[in-house]
Amino acid sequence: MKEEQQNSPDIQHDEVEAWLKQESGEPGQAFDPDQSLRKVLSHAKQQTATRDVMTFFMSWFWMLFSGFGASLYGASRRRQPTRPAARRRPPGRERRPAPPSDSQ
Repeated sequence: MKEEQQNSPDIQHDEVEAWLKQESGEPGQAFDPDQSLRKVLSHAKQQTATRDVMTFFMSWFWMLFSGFGASLYGASRRRQPTRPAARRRPPGRERRPAPPSDSQ
């Protein structure tokens, strides 16, 4: 039983190494960090440019929308006749309830 336990990790380790070598591809294929960085930066610039253009058009749309809304609101306020302001009594002249009468 000890022999199986000692041999099994070696077998698994060898299988993992073989799989890693197979998946890593050709040994001549080297990782170029500069090329990878250029690729990521160009993708980020393209994404940022797209986002900026979309933001510009969305802000333009919302400005038009709010402008038309304000124009419609102003036109509807001008069309409605204004009511005279309600007359308010001065603070000292409030209407008080009549005192209870003593009729027995």
